[in-house]
Amino acid sequence: MIHLLAFGMIADVLEHPEKDWPWSADTAMLRAALIKAYPELRDLPFVIAVNMDVAGGEQPIPPGATVALLPPYSGG
Repeated sequence: MIHLLAFGMIADVLEHPEKDWPWSADTAMLRAALIKAYPELRDLPFVIAVNMDVAGGEQPIPPGATVALLPPYSGG
């Protein structure tokens, strides 16, 4: 299992800002599983962070990780 933290519209789609989710080996597999379970996510841009590090492509996800689903944001 991994612990998902969802923010913004992503949390609205998942109907909760936090939930436990079956483990996926990498971020690409997780994204595919989330879109399969929640097709609305297909049209929402979001970034995946694994244990507080923004992940790209197919970054491995260790079992028990905390994974954040982050909508677009700007900073300064």
